[in-house]
Amino acid sequence: MEKFGKICIYIVALTILFSLLAIKYPLLHASAKQGTYTISTNTTPINKKMKKYLTYSSETNNYYTIRSYLEKMEKDGGGTLILKKGTYLITNTLFVPSNVTIQLNDGVILEKSMDTGNELIASKSMFQLVAPSIAKNGDMMGGYSGSKNVTITSNGKATIDLKENEKVNGIITGHNNNLTISNIQFKNANDGYFIQLVATKNTKIQNNSFTNETSLSKPSISIETADFSYGTYKVNWSMYDETPNSQVLIEKNKFDEVFEAISSNNFTVDTYQSKVKILNNSIKNTESNAIVMKNWKQPTVENNKIESVSSNYGIYVKGTYKPIIQHNQFEGMDFAVLLAAQTSPNEPFNENTVTLGVKKALASNEGKDLQEYFMHIANKAEPVEKIEFTNMNDLGKEEYKVTPESVTLNKEYFLRSSYTPQTKQYYALRSYMEQLEKQGGGKIIFTKGVYTISNVLYVPSNVTLEFEDGTEIFKGDDTGTPTMNPSNSIFQLIRPSFSKKERVVSGYEGEKNISFIGKGKVIFNLNYKLSSFAIIMGHNKNIHISNIQFRNMNAGHFIEMDASEDVTITNSQFVDSKPSDRYIKEAINIDTPDKTTLGWSSKWSNFDCTANNRVNIINNKFVNLDRAIGTHKYSGGHLHTNILIRGNTIDTTRNDAIRVMNWKTPTIEKNDIRNVAVNDPKKRGILSSGAINPKIRNNTFTNVGRAIQFIAWKNSGPGEQYDEIKDVLTDEEKELLKTNQLYNTTETFIRISSVYAVYSKPEKIILSNFN
Repeated sequence: MEKFGKICIYIVALTILFSLLAIKYPLLHASAKQGTYTISTNTTPINKKMKKYLTYSSETNNYYTIRSYLEKMEKDGGGTLILKKGTYLITNTLFVPSNVTIQLNDGVILEKSMDTGNELIASKSMFQLVAPSIAKNGDMMGGYSGSKNVTITSNGKATIDLKENEKVNGIITGHNNNLTISNIQFKNANDGYFIQLVATKNTKIQNNSFTNETSLSKPSISIETADFSYGTYKVNWSMYDETPNSQVLIEKNKFDEVFEAISSNNFTVDTYQSKVKILNNSIKNTESNAIVMKNWKQPTVENNKIESVSSNYGIYVKGTYKPIIQHNQFEGMDFAVLLAAQTSPNEPFNENTVTLGVKKALASNEGKDLQEYFMHIANKAEPVEKIEFTNMNDLGKEEYKVTPESVTLNKEYFLRSSYTPQTKQYYALRSYMEQLEKQGGGKIIFTKGVYTISNVLYVPSNVTLEFEDGTEIFKGDDTGTPTMNPSNSIFQLIRPSFSKKERVVSGYEGEKNISFIGKGKVIFNLNYKLSSFAIIMGHNKNIHISNIQFRNMNAGHFIEMDASEDVTITNSQFVDSKPSDRYIKEAINIDTPDKTTLGWSSKWSNFDCTANNRVNIINNKFVNLDRAIGTHKYSGGHLHTNILIRGNTIDTTRNDAIRVMNWKTPTIEKNDIRNVAVNDPKKRGILSSGAINPKIRNNTFTNVGRAIQFIAWKNSGPGEQYDEIKDVLTDEEKELLKTNQLYNTTETFIRISSVYAVYSKPEKIILSNFN
């Protein structure tokens, strides 16, 4: 019985297998027969019978030739037809079956001809995307059951020329799925459509051009439902089942001298053209509105340039559900966009659905040479609502001047719940930073006044921030809204578009060429906000900070500097901080982006432990701080190189004034260091660990316990996996130490301890004492 049961299972399995093969075999057979055919203008039909037709002539040869190959490809289940360079006269409609690619080589012109040379009546269309047998037999297509996987494209410069023949259409679709039309030049329509897009799903129309259209009603691309009542869609093979278009992408096309570019001038009640995306197109010189939407659902119109529209509006919208119209440019027209109200008693109800997201999108657009800079939302029973958007005349400048009253360039911010009196200045300045990123850099001049900054301003490359006398940048600690918390920093040197991304910069490959320049008395006030920062830089290059007064720190840093190269900080002041837990919060922190040491948290960094290189800290003043300059955690093998600290005054610190840690070839010279941890005889003006060949010379130390001390060191807690570090000094560098001068110090010598945690019997360098 067990053996019999196994035999039955085998029989059933084989039966299923043979059934599946029987079902699949015709498809496999058709696929195997699909071929690639290349023809020229002199090629004759592959179906030799056509040459015997009474309607076959020199005028219709190209038509019959292409038709014959399309009919063969229908029988074969598809294929590719390549047309070589030349002009092909197309007198009558070419019906295109499924799984067909028509490739027009560079220099191909498909010219619509109305002269057949015999009694054959020329058609009013060049292509219809339906199988030849369907068109011939009078069968009917519905839904998306018609021709699928159809591509009409060019590998160079190819043209579909309608030759200004009246009411002639280029490509008529219907009930198709997976259609691509790309890289074709359409021209010379006369009251006909270049493309009539009806009842299609998954359509891509990309990289085409549409020019020279003569019409009083026909757009270049018409988007319609298969609805007989319109009277505009006339084919004998459609069921007219009111199927709409779905998932349409119209991208990177050019429209010039046309009636309308893309339009649905008709609509079917409760039927929507869904998920139409119109992206990155250029539309200019239209006689009517550039784009018309009626009864569309969740369309996206983004990053298009629309200019020189003769009608009132660039985009006209009616009966559309949540249209997203954003980041477009409008030039040379009366108004950019109208979301129209239901006004005609003869039309069925079709109001637009407008949400806050729709309004925000509208506000993100830009315009130039318009009658006004508002998007219009008309509601039948309400006054017209106007959404302000950006005037492009306010953009693209090499230099922008802002005041505390300046408003945001990005008008979308007005519509955010987080836009409050407390965040107004932040959003205004944020919009300028974003604009500078778009244009590749520039200058912002801050005029006199107080700017309260609640949240981070991200600074892109090639930007100069210049602050006039009397300017104060104040760290705000209140956003006025529960939807957004205030930040802990004012400026971060990363482009705005990278600020929310993770691990996008490494090495010194981040922002570069950024300057903060004070003119007169300029204050960056951290307002004693806990763990706050004025400037965070990371992975930057060529950064300049001069003549800024940094004030009122609380357990953060005025400047956090990681993975940066060629940094200069000059003629600035760093004044007043509250004591931190261990008195180790430096005014200028020199650190590495290392996740294990917990010294850096900006997610846009690659956390690659890159050290700083070529940092100049010159002629600054540090007063009443934990520390002036230093490092308090190191990354093994990643040494900060060529740090120059020269001509600074450091007065009154709670801990060692300068903390050197894992620095290579630093120079610390001609600094005046005084009042270090008063009454603590063991604190140092300079404490060094892991300095390689330091040059510490000609500094003065006043009211300090120990002027300079070198000790071996090892991270504890975070970063403790790294080996201990110790200083390396040559005899010449030890001699340089003797050039430092002491005034009222507890010790008159420099300590050098080379063994970790062993401080007895240090090497001593005796200094002159001027007590």
